[in-house]
Amino acid sequence: MFRLFLLIVLLLSLNTINITFATNNDNISEIKQQAIALYTTGNYNEAFKLLDNLPASEKNEEVFLLLANIAQENNDDNMAIQNLNKALDKNYTFYKAYYNLGCIFASRNSWLLASNNFELAIKYNKNFASSYYNLACCQIKLKNFEAAKKNLIKAIELDSRNKDYYFNLAYCYKELHKEKQAKKILDIYNQMNQN
Repeated sequence: MFRLFLLIVLLLSLNTINITFATNNDNISEIKQQAIALYTTGNYNEAFKLLDNLPASEKNEEVFLLLANIAQENNDDNMAIQNLNKALDKNYTFYKAYYNLGCIFASRNSWLLASNNFELAIKYNKNFASSYYNLACCQIKLKNFEAAKKNLIKAIELDSRNKDYYFNLAYCYKELHKEKQAKKILDIYNQMNQN
């Protein structure tokens, strides 16, 4: 009888622990959603406070990406870089972190560092047109027009609606002394601007 009582008490306490755990997970998920809502409405400091107070075990790559975005909104690129590196510590294949690092380094005119990060973003997500485009922009700055051309063509394959891709591709063709191709692409660009 005593053993049966202990077994019932043990089962009840395990059930309570499971309910508490589920409630904590729900709360954490709710906190993350609140932080995203605050971030999208421009309440960066409030979003930061919510995310910063999460237990370390609950800060995944998405949380660190959001913390990095908040840091960038507050003009703190160094903090953004730290948070992006933490995101990569959680998941080294997280292409968004490499992409954002590439954007930060490009804004600092560190074209090689930016290029390396855009290449890693492409390695882990071959279907993200912006990575190809930004890599091409770095390559243009480095005067590697042939590589830039190839990346712009890939960006257009993935997203044919972005006018900037065409403009930069026309520029690459011009720099490669391929005037006919440059004119053809520039005509597409001009036609897109009329619509």
